[in-house]
Amino acid sequence: MVLHALSGGARLARTAAAAACALVLAAGCLPACSPQASGEDAVHLLVKVPRTGHDVAFDDSTTQIDQVISRMADAFEADYEKRPVDVEVQIFEQNQYDAAVEKTFDTAQAPDVLYGDYFNISTYIHTGRVVPLDSIIADDVRRDVHGYLWDLSTVDGRTYLLPYLSRQNVLAYNKDLFEAAGLGAWVDDGSIQSWTLDEWTHILDTLAANLPEATYPMMMYAGSSQGDTHTMTLMRAAGSSFFDDAGHFNLSAPEGVAALRWLQEGVARGWYPPHAENLEIEDCSSLFRQGQLAIYMVNNASIGRYGDSIGLVNFPGPDETGCATAFVSGFEVFDNGDADKMEVAKDFLAYVYSSPELLSYAAGALPASKTVAEEYGADILAYGLFSANRDNVVDSTGNNPDTRAVREIFYQEIHQLLMGNLTPEEAAANIDARCNQAIDEGRATSILHE
Repeated sequence: MVLHALSGGARLARTAAAAACALVLAAGCLPACSPQASGEDAVHLLVKVPRTGHDVAFDDSTTQIDQVISRMADAFEADYEKRPVDVEVQIFEQNQYDAAVEKTFDTAQAPDVLYGDYFNISTYIHTGRVVPLDSIIADDVRRDVHGYLWDLSTVDGRTYLLPYLSRQNVLAYNKDLFEAAGLGAWVDDGSIQSWTLDEWTHILDTLAANLPEATYPMMMYAGSSQGDTHTMTLMRAAGSSFFDDAGHFNLSAPEGVAALRWLQEGVARGWYPPHAENLEIEDCSSLFRQGQLAIYMVNNASIGRYGDSIGLVNFPGPDETGCATAFVSGFEVFDNGDADKMEVAKDFLAYVYSSPELLSYAAGALPASKTVAEEYGADILAYGLFSANRDNVVDSTGNNPDTRAVREIFYQEIHQLLMGNLTPEEAAANIDARCNQAIDEGRATSILHE
């Protein structure tokens, strides 16, 4: 599906654009603003974006992130004065990243700009196609974006992703099911709770004993790699750091084995829906929405759909504070062999990040821009709660050079663990050996753009 740039309110006023242009020129981000050359062919930019729901605190008409990207494209087309430009926004499905990106290299469908979640698109950096963007990051933009998001967007000291927003993942529990199971004392409104591993075990056992038939305590799935980062986060339940200092998997340590044993024992103890090894994350999402699952994953951008029916709790972690994960979403620029297109693509992003209006459309998730967060934080659902929980966020990727290869291995071993075909020790050894081999191979073949 292809979206053409939206019109009307999406266009920035010419006066605002002129001011933005002057601002960016001062930072050295855009070439001089000059009249378009008469009769010059337009540069065609292809911007790809996965189909993703997105809310905006001040605009109820926005429901998808591609609408925001189209506003950006429309405004840039109207205001870019260096040369004519035509920006095409193309949507692809969340499970079609490789088909939409890597498999289109060296074709007319190769993206010039890609928007996405960093853990999905970080692998492309190591193909040598993704361009470092430090040269277009003005000092005021560098200061305005949260430092931890720059950290998540950097490889070997160079910035390959411009952060636009982030989401923080925690767990949610159905308050009615907790009350019905005799766990009313654990229900707490207005906070992100944390429970110790012993408390988690007690709660899950109580739910298993007292929930109605065909209703289950907690999510679990291993039918594919989708949602595997949440299972990886559960691996920290007994205190595992998950990665060692070199960024390799370290689940064979006693804490990792203990967490795998805790998860495996949950099968016999009735903590999960039947045959969880064959389930997808969407299966558990459906059960949770239907009131047949007591505990499921949510993030700050998705909690609004549940109203006041849920409470929030961190994943079990190494201490009483628990842990959460955060995922940054933003833009990459690709070098497809056309220097002009690559420069215009950079100019497009420099334009976006010089525009307070365009940056403000991140106000619905956790905006990358501190200025946007300060202006709209009070209007973003639970912004204060998730901001205060930031210290509990753990690294879910270890800066792996080939996250998708690792994910394809990880879920298969969890599948076997849940089936009872592997002991926790065997699963830990397999995950460490196979995933670390993929990490080392990714490092050996990594090519970074010069």
